[in-house]
Amino acid sequence: MDGAPVGVLERERHEEALSVRVPRAGATLDVLVENMGGVNYGPRIGAPKGLLGPVTFDGTALHGWDCHPLALEGAGAVPFAPAADSPSDAGPALHRGTFEVGTPADTFLSLPGWTKGQAWINGFHLGRYWNRGPQRTLYVPAPVLRPGTNDVVLLELQATTEPRVQLTDTPDLGPVNP
Repeated sequence: MDGAPVGVLERERHEEALSVRVPRAGATLDVLVENMGGVNYGPRIGAPKGLLGPVTFDGTALHGWDCHPLALEGAGAVPFAPAADSPSDAGPALHRGTFEVGTPADTFLSLPGWTKGQAWINGFHLGRYWNRGPQRTLYVPAPVLRPGTNDVVLLELQATTEPRVQLTDTPDLGPVNP
């Protein structure tokens, strides 16, 4: 609401409504619909996703929506401003950083303190991350890296408590079931 996060609805929690307090007349409500993919097993296979009905305020449907896809193939070309000093940057937000590489080699990107989003290195989409796991690292193939300065871009959908990333030579794919 007016640029501040007010809540998240999640399919796995079977949520269908979110109460929002409107702070003033003329306030702007932005809705981000994330494509987490479809259910491919069990009783919810083929279940619809996204905004599935009217968005209402006090029981009255809201009209005049604008819909804008978020083109992420050019995430590295976004003009970035210096980060705020607050370590608890609320999302959704794009974050950019750089790191140095001597000799490129396969590695893994670890995102402790980040919640949920997508990651790119040098414009190459590594994939999605989510602190719920089970996977805790994303594979970074050596050809994605270059000697010298490299860029990392993260689309954080919720918030980060520590705006840093780590590169490690060991994958963390979560618990292994015997």
